[in-house]
Amino acid sequence: MTETRVTADGLRRRRVCTMCKRRFTTYEKVGAPSLKVHKRDGTIEPFDGDKLHRALARVSAHRNGIRDDDLRRIARDIEATLLDGGRKSVAWNDIVGLALARLRNVDPIAAGRLAANYTDETGEVRLDQPEPTADSPQLGLPLADEE
Repeated sequence: MTETRVTADGLRRRRVCTMCKRRFTTYEKVGAPSLKVHKRDGTIEPFDGDKLHRALARVSAHRNGIRDDDLRRIARDIEATLLDGGRKSVAWNDIVGLALARLRNVDPIAAGRLAANYTDETGEVRLDQPEPTADSPQLGLPLADEE
């Protein structure tokens, strides 16, 4: 005997073992078709919607107006948008751009926190870390005279 219920994340089934007659629960979740993310450091990893949700929760911490369900919906919407694009791999900055656009509609302050981590002074998403400038003198220290 099986009892199936639809949940927000997939299916929940209550089953009975035919050998021992014990009941157990299984959870079925639709898996994403191998979407890969190209990270800033050059590595490639599988897309993880839960990791995106945790990042959104981190920048939305201590904000009363944002519910966890809203953040899950944003993460699922971003994943669906990426999958609908038909690409097998996506750059990290595309994910950040999508997250910023959706988070601005929910909470501009949380969007600002996310933008502070990933955008430069012009407001554009940084593609990589800026190169350090050569020979920048420290303030307050005399420069060595070249003779």
